[in-house]
Amino acid sequence: MPDKTAKLVRAYPPAVHGNAGTTISLLYKGDANYAVLSNIGSADVGLCGWRMFKLRYPSSSSPAVWMPFEWENPPMKIGVEYRTSERYNSKPVYAKAISFGQAPNATYKDVSHGIENFSQLVSYTGMMGGANLIEAPALDNIQINASNIRITTNTDVSASYVYLVLRYTKTTD
Repeated sequence: MPDKTAKLVRAYPPAVHGNAGTTISLLYKGDANYAVLSNIGSADVGLCGWRMFKLRYPSSSSPAVWMPFEWENPPMKIGVEYRTSERYNSKPVYAKAISFGQAPNATYKDVSHGIENFSQLVSYTGMMGGANLIEAPALDNIQINASNIRITTNTDVSASYVYLVLRYTKTTD
């Protein structure tokens, strides 16, 4: 493929190769050191919004290699970690949806988020009982560290379930 050209191709994310329906992607070749493969449409909505980069490291004489698979718009299934195309302090940002379970009854509750090699929290959003968790009057505090999420409430909201989406970096990048 000549430099600075693009073409439509049929491609699948590596995790679902052989299991995907019709998928259309755009392959762009910048030069001998850079290429990007971006999904632009799929019959399976869960396969839309991913991309991959191929880069040659300046200090390397070896052929370029595909970088890890990244999502522009992750499908956000509960408990699944997604590497996104976002960057924070030059590090890849990951996203994971967490089911916290029932909210606490005027106390605090800790739940493990199950993220390995957690480095730094970039942002989070959440819902409690179908409403925005952050603005909930019953919420006193949310603490997120390398292993747990702690939610503290000032009234009984145990009838409400809590879901969070964490965006974070990892120590391995």
